[in-house]
Amino acid sequence: MTGLTEAQRIWDAVLAAEARGQQALLAEIVAVVGSAYRRPGALMMMASDGRMEGTVSGGCLEGDLFVRAEPLFSEAAPFVVDYDLAEDEMWSLGIGCKGHIRVWVRRAPEEGDRARWTRALATGGVLYAQLPLGADQVWLAGEDPPEGPLGEAVRAAWDGAEPRVVEPGSWFVRAWRPAPRLVLVGAGHDAEPVAQLAQRMGFRVVVVDPREAFNDERRFPGAEHVVVEARTLSAQQYPELVDAYWVVMNHHKERDGAALRAALQMRPRFVGALGPWSRTAELLEGVPGIDEVHGPLGLDLGAETPEEVALAIVAELMAVDRRRSGATLNRRDRVHAAR
Repeated sequence: MTGLTEAQRIWDAVLAAEARGQQALLAEIVAVVGSAYRRPGALMMMASDGRMEGTVSGGCLEGDLFVRAEPLFSEAAPFVVDYDLAEDEMWSLGIGCKGHIRVWVRRAPEEGDRARWTRALATGGVLYAQLPLGADQVWLAGEDPPEGPLGEAVRAAWDGAEPRVVEPGSWFVRAWRPAPRLVLVGAGHDAEPVAQLAQRMGFRVVVVDPREAFNDERRFPGAEHVVVEARTLSAQQYPELVDAYWVVMNHHKERDGAALRAALQMRPRFVGALGPWSRTAELLEGVPGIDEVHGPLGLDLGAETPEEVALAIVAELMAVDRRRSGATLNRRDRVHAAR
């Protein structure tokens, strides 16, 4: 899930808590050393009635964090707490993650500070605050960033750098970038679990298929619907489909070939097609850009059912989006190794 998607879900939980007459706190990981379950930028909400949304660990720290945070529901000041996850030092809980995380706990933004915060939630932005007492400040695309190292960190965050603390001044900087868009060409039965799983993993899904009876909200809830032949797509007419991920699964040679050629004209981040590579190579023989196409699509999981194939496809999309290999984690000392 992208940071923006998670933040939107957490913000919905904040509003729900306030609608119940409760106060809401935010807890966010600002630094990790070694191995940990979540990375910097992981966000959660704690309400004064004990309800929580999100997580900063695998479930082992949230109870203690709530106890530490309770004074903030009255007049206490925001704070940063460190957790050493070495097995011998974590109150005999036996966590053993061998890492160290720093969590910033503060109140949800006040009414007067919410306008730019909610704009960032809607369209993306970079938030930065001076730890531990500073309120969130927001940079939005098109604006001038702050000067000096802080401004450089803001620009780097927007370009994809991991959330981090910037010195001097202990400024925590993290971006909420818009979720990547997945263009799913083909509205067949096996496309439904791909769309559902991709949305759950934070992709904005667009379904391209000219058949109105198939390409609709009933079968693809929450997706955008482009009810045309893929061959008619152009960057001029559909600029929102530029720089997207493309999955072509029409199960029709002529339509698949036309869709792949159209996708290659849209400056895609990724293009993948179902079926053996020999089929894809035949469809695109002599077409510039054929080396950019992934096929067969998906990680090698031994997938057979539509749900299993969807898992293999979305797993590959996640690996590409997060610049990971998709290989096994077996025997690694750190789950989130440097990219």
